[in-house]
Amino acid sequence: FPYGYEYLGNTGRLVITPLTDRCYLTLTGALHLKFGGAPAGPAGTGKTETTKDLGKALAIQTVVFNCSDQLDFMAMGKFFKGLASSGAWACFDEFNRIDIEVLSVVAQQIATIQNAQAARMDRFMFEGVEIALKASCAVFITMNPGYAGRTELPDNLKALFRPVAMMVPDYAMIAEISLYSFGFNNAKHLSKKIVSTFKLSSEQLSSQDHYDFGMRAVKTVISAAGNLKREHPDMDEEVICLRAIRDVNVPKFLLDDLKLFRGIVSDLFPKIKEEAIDYGALMDSIVDSCPKLGVQAVDGFVTKCIQLYETTVVRHGLMLVGPTCSGKTKCYNVLAKALTQLKGQPSISGGNYEATDVLNPKSITMGQLYGEFDAMTHEWTDGILSTLIRQGCSATDQDKRWYMFDGPVDAVWIENMNTVLDDNKKLCLSSGEIIKLTAHMTMMFEVADLAVASPATVSRCGMVYLEPGYIGLAPFVYCWMKRVPDAILPFVDQLNELFNKFLEPSVKFIRKNTKEIVESVNANLTFSLLNFLDCFFAPLIPKEVGKLVGELIEPWFFFALIWSVGGTVDNDGRLKFSNYLREKMKEENVRNFFIDLWSWITLQFPEAGLVYDYQLIFDPVKFGEWRSWMESAPSFEINPTTAYADIIVPTIDTVRTSLLVEMLIMHKKQILTIGPTGTGKTVVLMDKLLKGMPPEYVPNFLMFSAKTSANQTQDLIDGKLDKRRKGVFAPPLGKYAVFFIDDLNMPSLETYGAQPPIELLRQWMDHSGWYDRKAIGLFRTLVDISFVFAMGPPGGGRNPITARLLRHCNYLCCNEMELESKSRIFSTIVSGWLCESPVLIWVLGWLCESLSTIELYDLITTQLLPTPAKSHYTFNLRDLSKVFQGMLMMEVTKIDSKEMLLRLWFHESCRVFQDRLVSKEDRDWFSNLLETKITNEFKVSHLLDIESVLPTRPVLFGDFLNPNSDVKLYNYVEDHEKMITIMEEALEDYNQVNTAQMKLVLFLDAVQHVCRISRVIRQPLGNALLLGVGGSGRQSLSRLATHILDFTPKKCRFYTKKCRTYTKKVLVFIRKKGRFYTKNVDFTPKKCRFYTQKDLNNILNSGDVPNIYAFDDLDNIYNAMKPIVMDQGLPPTKSNLYNAFTKRIRANLHTICCMSPIGEIFRARLRMFPSLITCCTIDWFSEWPDEALQSVAHTFLGDITDIDTSNQKLMNGMVNMCVIMHQSVATHSKRFLSELSRHNY
Repeated sequence: FPYGYEYLGNTGRLVITPLTDRCYLTLTGALHLKFGGAPAGPAGTGKTETTKDLGKALAIQTVVFNCSDQLDFMAMGKFFKGLASSGAWACFDEFNRIDIEVLSVVAQQIATIQNAQAARMDRFMFEGVEIALKASCAVFITMNPGYAGRTELPDNLKALFRPVAMMVPDYAMIAEISLYSFGFNNAKHLSKKIVSTFKLSSEQLSSQDHYDFGMRAVKTVISAAGNLKREHPDMDEEVICLRAIRDVNVPKFLLDDLKLFRGIVSDLFPKIKEEAIDYGALMDSIVDSCPKLGVQAVDGFVTKCIQLYETTVVRHGLMLVGPTCSGKTKCYNVLAKALTQLKGQPSISGGNYEATDVLNPKSITMGQLYGEFDAMTHEWTDGILSTLIRQGCSATDQDKRWYMFDGPVDAVWIENMNTVLDDNKKLCLSSGEIIKLTAHMTMMFEVADLAVASPATVSRCGMVYLEPGYIGLAPFVYCWMKRVPDAILPFVDQLNELFNKFLEPSVKFIRKNTKEIVESVNANLTFSLLNFLDCFFAPLIPKEVGKLVGELIEPWFFFALIWSVGGTVDNDGRLKFSNYLREKMKEENVRNFFIDLWSWITLQFPEAGLVYDYQLIFDPVKFGEWRSWMESAPSFEINPTTAYADIIVPTIDTVRTSLLVEMLIMHKKQILTIGPTGTGKTVVLMDKLLKGMPPEYVPNFLMFSAKTSANQTQDLIDGKLDKRRKGVFAPPLGKYAVFFIDDLNMPSLETYGAQPPIELLRQWMDHSGWYDRKAIGLFRTLVDISFVFAMGPPGGGRNPITARLLRHCNYLCCNEMELESKSRIFSTIVSGWLCESPVLIWVLGWLCESLSTIELYDLITTQLLPTPAKSHYTFNLRDLSKVFQGMLMMEVTKIDSKEMLLRLWFHESCRVFQDRLVSKEDRDWFSNLLETKITNEFKVSHLLDIESVLPTRPVLFGDFLNPNSDVKLYNYVEDHEKMITIMEEALEDYNQVNTAQMKLVLFLDAVQHVCRISRVIRQPLGNALLLGVGGSGRQSLSRLATHILDFTPKKCRFYTKKCRTYTKKVLVFIRKKGRFYTKNVDFTPKKCRFYTQKDLNNILNSGDVPNIYAFDDLDNIYNAMKPIVMDQGLPPTKSNLYNAFTKRIRANLHTICCMSPIGEIFRARLRMFPSLITCCTIDWFSEWPDEALQSVAHTFLGDITDIDTSNQKLMNGMVNMCVIMHQSVATHSKRFLSELSRHNY
């Protein structure tokens, strides 16, 4: 091989072992045959370094490039042109991360170069360009087979490379020679001890994701030992090695493993006594910096700060790993502050000499992080990280620069940094640019765990593991005490006593004896408690107060304790915690405090109910006491003009939630409301934010779905804020923005479990902003905003949320409503409806107060459970509400008897619950249940029998019996034949006015479906989900129903790319033609793809599609809605105007979704877009019965002129033959499925 004479710098050389020797021989053999080399093996076996060292031996420049899935064949082509022209080597790290499609083209490119080399050509054609060829050029690839995010190389590429299996090297030999090079005399003995330490640790310690005992860890120990040897040349060599082993390994161990590790090193170094290391000025500086950042200098925390410093000395890539609230962020902040102080003087503007750039890599896309090519123009756009690192490289000062990646680590993004984290220290971009890191740069990662990180990543980074156990709960309280208002300072001892007696025992009780709706962490419960106390203390900040405050400390504390520590549990947990707290208060002898002779405050809770049922009412003139929440609720009467969806009947749950939300929002706290669907979370919060807050609080509403992206979320929030000054954005001056985000846990998980929209929100929670996507590298600080979240418990399409976001929030749990609350709501609504008919008031007691409807709902939810074949069998309180909403459609004056009222109740219950049932057995069970309810309640008094209540089957109601009447009243359909005749006339009318003819046979089953569809879409906010296989008549019957109701139908095929534009046209149509009032539009999406169904989900839920309107559209909307909002007595703010508009949209837009329930796609839709169930009334299209099939056959055979229709025997025979043929195919299709597991559609 010719010597290259390329000066590569004074870099270190590899230790030659038998493994590297074999690798050299194999690679040079491949080069001789004009092939490439392909070292493959686990992380840390020296694949890249061996290739580089071989290049150094031959004095040939070796360019290492880290491959990613963003590379395309054009970027690779540029590389190969340069290699061929310059004669350099390229080592493509992680080559099998490139997409398989790109690899096939790359194989052709490499083959072209190798063929030219074999032919000994000086110039050759490459991708249509003639370029020079230097014979010394070569391509090497390294791979980690089997790691996450890797692909299998195509065969045409494998044939171009000589594979080299790189297994575990000889650690002892490498350690021995390295120690000799650092000046150790006893290197052979010490190297064996170092290697034995790692071997025993890997065997005896627990298996953790962040543990690595490979070659890189050994090398780090040797490097640390070398540094110590230079600093202390006269120190005992065994002491140096022991200290290096401890400094490198102790930071990453769990507390339990630390004991085992100390046993291992004491066995290997038996004569050496462990001595405390004096860190001198650094220790003092860290302890001094803690209070300045609001942290208590706990020994365990200070130790972790020093361990972090030690790790930064020997590693340029490190990870802070640990659960939420373990002090990761404060750890590096305190160290940065301490190192700044050690400079001898504070830096300009009080900042740190350690410039720290923080970003969350999962809150942006890969392209936005590293840079990307435009798909159309192939123009390069820089990424945030590449911009920040380029700025750091161009800095002229010698200050350290820390790049903190605060977010989940997974194989999707961090593998691009492999060459950054190893000895190459190069950031490789898919544009081909390589940015070399300076010696002052450190890559840090703050992460909860490394469950989905590959060993290649773990081995490259130093680890510092933090546990909440190092800190405990007391320091959080101690730091908070330092900033209480002056008025509270005289009572700090009293507060401390309460914390000591109640906080930790209550947390332990919650953990041991109760079940939480959403899992919390102990520190979060403590922060929530402190947040509530802040709300009580805030009004005292500017005031002079007397001993009265001392009397209120205890009730304030207990109230805060109940709604923080006890606020996250379910109903059973509330009962247990209530009993526990009462007993605990008696045990601790909590006494009553008297203000004076006449007025006093009762600290003990009343015996009735739970402690959750009371709020503290304070009146300095009279007295303070615990009173029921309902006592503060205003009297309530339903306004006859109020729409059904706008009726909010105050219950203890709504009153309580409303007051707690107001307290927390007014004091700028983040809120998370949790509870099952239908418990009123969204309604109560929207009502409070729109009507119950001071005018300076501006509410904004967002709704998450499975396909919500981080970019979309950022655009929606940024769009509501104005620029205050450079880099700072906020609502208009004097305003405070409250963002309410519904269905927080709906965004679907990425491959490795991250949720980008959640990570974006967490970035604001932790760092008060995010990066601007247009001005790359500029951080946008967002001020004067807070968030209110609502979500259901995880499961059924809802995903668990990272505790790193939830720990910022106060939990408010909206548990399933108590029986008393349900009864109060619906009896209030129905009594307001029946008040015009005193004769029927007594039936109200049966419908609501005796809880028959509610009992019916409870029975259904326990008996009709969802299965894979019945995934839509999910019921919530919205369904219960729909029963009464349907009853209210009928004019009460038209109900002339008790039988009619019960018949209406029977019909509405069937429509809500029975119409979604799949099998005949389920439908019969439900009918029998309803009849039993009626019979058991009324047969006792011999008042009526079931036949008088249900004279005809099926029971049908509708408003189309008088088609020529201007006022269409919802009424009982007695004559089914007349109804069929009316519908046939409507069908004939439809065919006359529409070019697309519908040739339908209206047998009774079809007519029933038309009645069901028309019933749904005549209701405000009425949307229908029609489930059935193709050909069951869903679309045709929907068209007929909308024609009967004189609606304007708009059909949208949601699988087309233009559907979003079409959706906007539909909404604009309602705005222009309907003038926001009376024009009803039927919107029928036929087939849906996931990427557009999120728009449908938003329409169903809120009547809005985010970012769909241009600015001029919004101006038109605001102008049109202003008089309407002012008539309602609301201020004409943008949020009120837009909210009024979306309410009009929802009231006048009726969506009919036609879907097939077959297969996994349907179940996936229900999981990803729950509004399809929660906001729609479901109608299941079963197989048509014999009578229906015969009716269709008669009609179609009657149209054939060659058949003698007068021959009844012939007609009946042919009809029966057609029916039998159809049914036999259906029967054999089921058998085909059961025996061969294959569908026949």
